Amino acid sequence: MVAINRMRIGAYEFAIEAASFRYIIQSWSGPGWDFNFNGPCITNEAKRLFPYGARLYTEAAPLPLQRAEDYTGTELVLPLPYDEISGEALFGLEVWEEHDVSDLQLRFVERHRNSYRIEILATVAPTVLGHPEQLQLSAWVAQLPDHAYPV
Repeated sequence: MVAINRMRIGAYEFAIEAASFRYIIQSWSGPGWDFNFNGPCITNEAKRLFPYGARLYTEAAPLPLQRAEDYTGTELVLPLPYDEISGEALFGLEVWEEHDVSDLQLRFVERHRNSYRIEILATVAPTVLGHPEQLQLSAWVAQLPDHAYPV
C-alpha cells in the first residue's frame, strides 16, 4: 500500500490534500454517500499528464454502506463502476474528465476523533493511461455531518 495521504495510479503518485466523506440523506437520486479524495500529481515527469491533479469521488452514490457510529473495520467491495439496479455511477476518477473505476475495495482501517484512515485498491479504466491500471490510496478522511442536496 502507498504512504498515508497518497494515491498512486500505476507509476504516478498524488498527494491527497483534501479528503472527506458524508452520508447524503436526500438528493434527486435518493440517499447515498459522498466520498472525495483529491490532490496534485507529485511525480515530476507526469505533471504534464495530470496538470490538475486527480480526484477520486462519489456524489450521493448508492453504496452498500450502512450508517454506523463507528466505521472502523468496515469494508466495501464494488466490482462494477456502477450500481446494477439504478445504473448510477459509483466511484469515478476525474483527471481531465471522469473515468470509470472498478474492482474497488475500500476499508476503514482506523479512527481518530472524526477522521478515519481509509485504504482503497481499485482498477482504473483504460481511458486514463491507455490500459487498465491499479489505483492505490491511503488517506486520513474527515467525516462530515449528514447533508441534503436540493431536489
